[in-house]
Amino acid sequence: MLVIDGDAHVEEGLETWSYLDPAFHRQRPFTVQFPEDTIFGAHNAAWVIDYKLRLYGGTPTIMKRSSQKGATIGSQELTDIEERVAAMAEAGVDKQVVFPTIWQGPVAENVELEAALASSWNTYMATQCAKSEGRLYYACVIPYRRPDLAVAELRRVKQMGCAVGIYTHGMEWDMPLSNPGFWPIYEEAERLELPLLIHTGVTSPAITSLLSSYPRPDTQQFPQTNPYAAGIGTVLYGFTQFMGSSAMEDFPKLRAGILEVGCEWAPRLVKELQARRSGSHVQDWLGDRVFVACAMSDDLSHVTDRLGDDWLITASDYPHGDAFREDHLTEELHKRGDLSENTIEKIVSDNPQRLFPL
Repeated sequence: MLVIDGDAHVEEGLETWSYLDPAFHRQRPFTVQFPEDTIFGAHNAAWVIDYKLRLYGGTPTIMKRSSQKGATIGSQELTDIEERVAAMAEAGVDKQVVFPTIWQGPVAENVELEAALASSWNTYMATQCAKSEGRLYYACVIPYRRPDLAVAELRRVKQMGCAVGIYTHGMEWDMPLSNPGFWPIYEEAERLELPLLIHTGVTSPAITSLLSSYPRPDTQQFPQTNPYAAGIGTVLYGFTQFMGSSAMEDFPKLRAGILEVGCEWAPRLVKELQARRSGSHVQDWLGDRVFVACAMSDDLSHVTDRLGDDWLITASDYPHGDAFREDHLTEELHKRGDLSENTIEKIVSDNPQRLFPL
């Protein structure tokens, strides 16, 4: 059985930007550090991009928190592919789809700079994943605010290889996924067989401004590191907006994955969409064109009783250190005792192979 981790991450380092267009060299990202005994605590480093401290989203691996994640820096940054593959082998994972960390927040207000950073990130990931001999793949990033640049980048990414989907937020800046301006992107994604991978993260300026303005209520530290509530909310909003639009009918071969929000919400939202949208095929699309990454804390027996098991995939969130992380995927599913061997094989192997063009 081929075990596929559908959602892992890279923690970006300075090498990520080594492929940046020379025209943007003076605007390249750099890092700053803070004393540990400040309100930033172990999150004592940040990226400076487009004249701003990026306190929401990715943090550089020079911060103290990175040394507490149970993964080497080389594995986190993908600067040492052997270390990453060794960690996968120890966890019983054969293939891994890697998402960005820094793109979980707004990277740059300047859309041309964002496009250049995306291009460098994609080239870095294609280069590093190609060294893994078929073990590592990645979800590419594109400038949704400029569909023309996004389409051109998708074509370049497909040609480079190793990309198996498009990292997509539940909202792209302040635009819903039902925005017809995104249709050229969806059309090209369908043509290139790259699924939309709607993942936790918030690029809405209004929401990220709010998150960056208040310390954590438990520790009074910055940044506000309970962004998952907002991230989950925007992913579910994105799911309802995308599935409630005509996109899936307009692009009948387009696939989508929903990641890092668990799956217990699915029976309720699918039922609502079916009831509110005449002729909706959302339930029919589950397991055919739409897949959702489950969390180990989900009540999977209840969910599969309601919607079957052909639409679930699994994800480790490695090397992030939050509640969604679970390195030993197959082992943990077996420990539960509420899933059949056939269902487990679907979740860790069969279903991911139908979502990702591995």
